[in-house]
Amino acid sequence: MRSQYRSRGADGGLRSNAGKLTRRWRLAGTVLALMFAAAIGGCARNTPTNVAIRYLASLRQHRYAACYAMLTDSDRQTRTLAEFLTEIPMGPDADPVWFRQILDATNFQIGAEQRNGNIASVAVTVTTPDLPLWERTLNAQAGPSDSGAELAAGSLNSGKYPTITYDDLIYLFKEHRRWRVVAAFARRDHLSDLHREAAAAYREYEFSDAIERYKSIIEQLRGLAATGAIGLAHRYEAELDYIQSAQAQIPQSREYAARYLRLSDVAMRMSEERVPAVFGAIKNRGARAIDNVQIAVTWYSGRGKDAKPVFTERHPIIVTPLEFTDFSRPVIPLLPDEKRSFGFILTAPVKVQQDAAPYVTIGSIVFTQSSAPLPNLKQGNAAPAEPAAPGASNVPSPLAQPSSAPRSPTP
Repeated sequence: MRSQYRSRGADGGLRSNAGKLTRRWRLAGTVLALMFAAAIGGCARNTPTNVAIRYLASLRQHRYAACYAMLTDSDRQTRTLAEFLTEIPMGPDADPVWFRQILDATNFQIGAEQRNGNIASVAVTVTTPDLPLWERTLNAQAGPSDSGAELAAGSLNSGKYPTITYDDLIYLFKEHRRWRVVAAFARRDHLSDLHREAAAAYREYEFSDAIERYKSIIEQLRGLAATGAIGLAHRYEAELDYIQSAQAQIPQSREYAARYLRLSDVAMRMSEERVPAVFGAIKNRGARAIDNVQIAVTWYSGRGKDAKPVFTERHPIIVTPLEFTDFSRPVIPLLPDEKRSFGFILTAPVKVQQDAAPYVTIGSIVFTQSSAPLPNLKQGNAAPAEPAAPGASNVPSPLAQPSSAPRSPTP
């Protein structure tokens, strides 16, 4: 996958209306190019290439019903038009609020056609905003307490956003003597479910499991005769690279957590739901940004040398998503010299909470792998504080704990 930051056009300071006009001309030019390509294809309009061109032209013109009408019978039986609008092949993976604007910033270039009886494919080179990187970049400009939604429109109008270019395929099947676009929604649904499970394994720090799941999904997508499946595989490959990098840095992350992350003001009290919960704060005293932090609460029975662990529960207190979130939340890691509050409800069985004492430590962390810039903290670009002593993250919390403090549990 080739990803790069492109500042399109030198008129970054143009006003919004001028930017919109420029974007409309770009859109019109792309649509005309697609229509012209179809025209020079000869009189045989019912060819895979011409159908692919008409599909993309309709998509760029926001004529989604026309795109739907080009699908195979089985795909239209699987999806109603309303359902199709939530998952349009070759369209951006974005909420309706952003779908049209991101689509307008996407360019398609038709490539070679291949046929094998009633099955055909048409190559398409796609250049589109790199959504996760774009979101993080705008969030960094907006600052730690805001999302980048207000900056997004200006970014699109000016043409200044990170882009990604990849090769995809439009698959077609000949039925009723006409070439139809293949979406294979049923199979895509299954792979989407598997992807959610793989992403959940990553968030649970089950890196090896997540990596194997991702590899299997990507292999299946690359072998799937479905329009846009290759593009989806590209997106999942970017997530896989992220997870593999995180796994490779596990030894460094453990050392960093012990040396530079500090828990403070940790206390157990009743939550708003009137159940026992843990509240506190965490500070990053080092120089690395951190995407994810998981807290471990280990319950011990007995005292002193007789203390034994009887139950361990783990809670995420910082979770920075891999995927584009439609600017629904600030996507910002725990920054150097930043302090954040946290709180979570305890999940140990009632008997364990009654008979044992909890000990709170930092369980696992994931370093930020993104190339997006980091925002400045409100107090300025403060240099990281002096390193904490090794093992400082395991200083006993105000919660009850054995008199002989155990080591931090490994992830």
